[in-house]
Amino acid sequence: MQKIKKMQQQEYSKMFDLAQYAFQFENSAEYQKRFHYLAEHSINYGSFEGDDLASQVMLTPFDVNFFQKTHKMGGVGFVSSDPSFRGGGRIDAIMKELLKDCYEQGILFSYLAPFSYPFYRRYGYELLFERSSYRISHQDWPRVASPKGKVLRKDWQEAKASIAKIYAATMTQEEGCLLRETWWYEYKYQMKPGNYFALYYDEEAQVQGYLVYQMKAGVFTIVEWVYLTEAAYRGLHKYIASHADSVQEFFYERSANGQTPFFLNERPISQLSSRPDMMVKIVDIEAFLKVYPFEYLQTSFAIEIEEDSYSPWNTGIFEIHVQSNREVVIQKVVETSLPLMKTSIQRFTQLFLGYKSLEELVFYRFLVLEPGLENAISAIFPKKRPILEDYF
Repeated sequence: MQKIKKMQQQEYSKMFDLAQYAFQFENSAEYQKRFHYLAEHSINYGSFEGDDLASQVMLTPFDVNFFQKTHKMGGVGFVSSDPSFRGGGRIDAIMKELLKDCYEQGILFSYLAPFSYPFYRRYGYELLFERSSYRISHQDWPRVASPKGKVLRKDWQEAKASIAKIYAATMTQEEGCLLRETWWYEYKYQMKPGNYFALYYDEEAQVQGYLVYQMKAGVFTIVEWVYLTEAAYRGLHKYIASHADSVQEFFYERSANGQTPFFLNERPISQLSSRPDMMVKIVDIEAFLKVYPFEYLQTSFAIEIEEDSYSPWNTGIFEIHVQSNREVVIQKVVETSLPLMKTSIQRFTQLFLGYKSLEELVFYRFLVLEPGLENAISAIFPKKRPILEDYF
C-alpha cells in the first residue's frame, strides 16, 4: 500500500539512488555529496511501497523577483519513479500534496524543468523561460578593444563575494530571476566540478564584472557572464578571446530575452539557436492579483480561470475593482457583471508574467475577451520578458 511522507536525512541515500537511476548522472561520492546538500535545503516528498521508495519529488524553497518585489517560490526537481512501481498515480498524489503545501505556506510561484511539457501542464505549469545558445569557432570569436582595467582569475573563496554582489546588482532589476542565497552559490558554483572564475577590475581596482566558465575537450563554455559597465563587458570579452589558441570552440548559453552580447559585432553570429526551458505555475491566483502592479488599470474587469484541478482554489472568477482613489481591490466571486476575460491557468501565467502578449493570445484564441476589454486593459501587462539563469 502506497504512503506519501516527507523524507529526512536517513532517506537521502535512497533518494540519490532513485534519482541517479532515473537521470543517469554520474554515480560518485562527489555527486552524492552535492545531492545530499540540496536535499538538506529542500522539502523531499516520497511515495513508499512498504520500505521501498517508489517515487519522489524535491521542493526547494527560493525567493524570486517579480515587479521589483521579492516573492516565495518552490523549485520542483528530481521528479522520479522506480519503474517497478509506475502506474499507480504516485506523482499525481505527491504533486497534489506539494501544491497544497505551497498554497498554505504562501509560496506564490513554482518553477520546474520538465521532461515533458504536456505532462506538467496537467498540474497547471506552463513554459515561461527560453534559452539562447551561441556556438562560435575559436577563429571567429569577435575582437574588441581592450579597456584600461584588468581581468584576474580567482578561486571560489576569493571570487564569491564579488560574484554575489554583482549578480544582485543586475539580476534583481530583471523579472523572474532567483535572489540567490549563500548556500545556493555554494551548490551552484563551488560544489560543481570544473568551474573557473575571473573578475574584471576597473582602474580604481573595483570589481565591475565576472565570468564563470569551464574548459573541457576543446570547448570553452561560458557558464555565466555578468557585467556592470561597458568596460567590464569588453574586458571579459577580451579575456575570453585570449583562450582562442587553447580551444576549438566557444559555447555560451543564456536566458533568452531578446538581447545579445554580440550585437556590436561586425559580423552576426551564425550559429544561434533557441530552446524552451523551465515552466512556471502561479500557485495562488488571488494572492498573485493582490500583489500585481495594476497602476495603469483604468477599468474594472474580471478574470475567469477555467480549470486548475490540482489547485482548485484557482478555479473561478476573480474581480479586479478600480476604486475612486485608484486603489485596486481583488475579490473572488461566484458570478460577475464586469467585463470578463476567460482563460486557462497556463495562459494567464504567460500573459501576466510577460512571456506572451495580450494581442498574441487573443489572436490564437487562448483568451476570450468581451468586446472593448482588450483596449481597456492592454497597458497593464509586462513589456519585459522574464529571465532565469539557474537550474534545479
